[in-house]
Amino acid sequence: MKRISFFLFAMLLGSMSLFTACGDDDDEDTTPSGMVAGTYSGTLVATINGEEVANEAKSLSLEKNGDDAVDVVIKDFNLNVTLGDTSIPVSLGDLRVGKCILSQKDGKTTFSGTENLNGVKVPLAPGVEVTADCKVDIVNATVDGKKLSLPIAVGVSMDGTELLSVSVQYTGTKK
Repeated sequence: MKRISFFLFAMLLGSMSLFTACGDDDDEDTTPSGMVAGTYSGTLVATINGEEVANEAKSLSLEKNGDDAVDVVIKDFNLNVTLGDTSIPVSLGDLRVGKCILSQKDGKTTFSGTENLNGVKVPLAPGVEVTADCKVDIVNATVDGKKLSLPIAVGVSMDGTELLSVSVQYTGTKK
């Protein structure tokens, strides 16, 4: 009788293992911010008064900031701006536009955000720079699958007077 009980107990344990499940190891983040967050590689084109002044390969990141927002981050932002025959290196350090609220429609994700950068050193010519304030506006950026289209308007002002307006278009693909 003990053998039969042991045999039934062993069968019971064996059959219980058939009903256990392995956890899903993929842990895919299906929140709006989780679906678009990541590093993108692409091209950044800057224009002033309709004239292209920079066209460079850049990487940027969309970092989660809650379930429905991202921060746009360009680390160690350097750009060579060409005005006429003169190339002026512009270094803005780490650029972050925080808490861009996401919305989804027709399979696309759009977002907008604004950041004010005060006390930015803006080169006007080689060896000549001024300290200015910059308003960075991202309006209707779009992520469609792995493709990012990111329009940025930068207003540069000093003592409340606008010095210039820079239009930037970034297009990239998620790595």
